[in-house]
Amino acid sequence: MYPKEIEKRSFEIISGELGKTTFRDIELPIVKRVIHTTADFDFAKNLRFHPKAVEAGVSAIKNGMDILVDVRMVEAGINKQLLGKWGGKVICNIAKTEHKTQTKTERGIEAALKKNKNIGIIAIGNAPTALFKVLKLLAMYPVSRNPYPVPLVIGVPVGFVRAVESKEELSRMKYPFITALGRKGGSPVAAAIINALLKIAEEKI
Repeated sequence: MYPKEIEKRSFEIISGELGKTTFRDIELPIVKRVIHTTADFDFAKNLRFHPKAVEAGVSAIKNGMDILVDVRMVEAGINKQLLGKWGGKVICNIAKTEHKTQTKTERGIEAALKKNKNIGIIAIGNAPTALFKVLKLLAMYPVSRNPYPVPLVIGVPVGFVRAVESKEELSRMKYPFITALGRKGGSPVAAAIINALLKIAEEKI
């Protein structure tokens, strides 16, 4: 079978096993893409969407906004050819050195947000500390006049230390977000969510 045929058949299997869900039609492609990437149907239970998350992400992509990620693995997994059609780019700005009170990803995220005013999506797939930094920065100001204008935050860090807490906090935010509650997540999941948004944007031209 050719790669496209394998992918098509994979999604048919996923749709059949997934059955009926409470996700909106516009959210389902993201859920299925994450399951396709991980072969893990637990994400059908764990994924959470702000009501405006998908629309915010697609709008950011179509407006040529950039995507800020925490680690190189997320950057590597994103379909840059699709993103490039809209004029956006992927930014990974890990700091070169450690700091006594901040990780490299924390420092990189903060520096990138201060420098780049065209960031439309933040995707955290690995570092809970980076997600907490994003939450702290965005919480400093009302959403209506946020100096860090980010239409969508994707927070799916994986792990045992503060990963669960960071995603639970994100799920309580008022601005658009996509997260996966619990320990599961990771860079492939973050990239899969972005790629699903890119596909949705392409289909809705």
